[in-house]
Amino acid sequence: KTKILIFSTILFLTFLLIMELGVRAFWEFEPNRVLCYHPVMGRSYCPETKGQLRENKVKMYIEVNADGLLGKAYPVKRIPGKYRIALLGDSFTSGEAIDPEIKFSGIWEKNLSNKIPTGVEVINFGVGGTGTWQQLQMFHIKARKYKPDLTIVAFCWCNDIENNIDKLKSGSMNPLLDEYEVGWYKHLNTKRKNFNKWLWNNSGLYQFTRTRYNRLEHYFKRMFLPDYMKKSAPYEEKNQSHPVYKKDTVSIFDDLLFFDSEGWDVTRKLIVKLKQEVQENGGELAVIHFGGLHQYRNFPALPLEQFDAFLESEGISHFNNFDLFLKIDDEFLKKIFIPNDGHFNEIGHRHFAEFSTDFLFNLINNSKV
Repeated sequence: KTKILIFSTILFLTFLLIMELGVRAFWEFEPNRVLCYHPVMGRSYCPETKGQLRENKVKMYIEVNADGLLGKAYPVKRIPGKYRIALLGDSFTSGEAIDPEIKFSGIWEKNLSNKIPTGVEVINFGVGGTGTWQQLQMFHIKARKYKPDLTIVAFCWCNDIENNIDKLKSGSMNPLLDEYEVGWYKHLNTKRKNFNKWLWNNSGLYQFTRTRYNRLEHYFKRMFLPDYMKKSAPYEEKNQSHPVYKKDTVSIFDDLLFFDSEGWDVTRKLIVKLKQEVQENGGELAVIHFGGLHQYRNFPALPLEQFDAFLESEGISHFNNFDLFLKIDDEFLKKIFIPNDGHFNEIGHRHFAEFSTDFLFNLINNSKV
């Protein structure tokens, strides 16, 4: 029986190997998946992952270092005399479609190092799809061990408020309550989910069977749909206009517009908590805020001045990049974002960096004094 079992196992593994080689030879690999499940933050880049991604027809090559950060690795131990900046943010900050050297974080590092003889490191902790909630968690879990002199939050008006209130209402692990302890079941579930990601990135056979299964499942689901759900509704061209919000409602999507909303309340608490943790770690916190493409034209008024006043009252250095992008003319504004994507392209990253470099330079000089 043992010999039969061994022989059957070898035969089965040989069959899988032949199938894997066949798929690799005759079928094109799907784009890699670089976002892994994180038991606390929900998402983080998969350590030591590299490969091609494709988003909205934009093809890109990505490398994730051993600590789960995009771009080159930095030593945890400080280099004497070199100034260190930790950058927290969302997909605008992570800039998956842009090479590390020409993201605004890479440009900051280069330009500030040219101005400061001892050099500057800018470590990018940005992760797509996160808000201030996960960015506070990111500082606590990863960034603080690097002992940054300055921690920058790149705050995006596009969806950070929505992300924060959504995390609160969904009952996610709460950084305001220092909820970081993970049980054995969640650890086990994390390993299972991330093993599936590893299989996707490394096995053509797994990709092939998974995509075919998903298509088959979708096909059978559509077979049992009523006819009215199978037909696409006729497209009617309408004038694009944003709804007028006169007061905060129960929806999380209008919290952004009202500084006394629940979304802003939790966001303010997150920023104050982050400042506390940064200072306890021996650093300083600063905020640079900006918007998405759709928010610079014909968008409801945002509480920009109230946000700046709040940061000022908390003693947090801040820089308003939103107003500088607002001054860019319509035709050029579209040229700094990736078409059909909405994130900064190379030109957008360069402008973001140029607008804010002097602000950072002054912060560094003041801290040295």
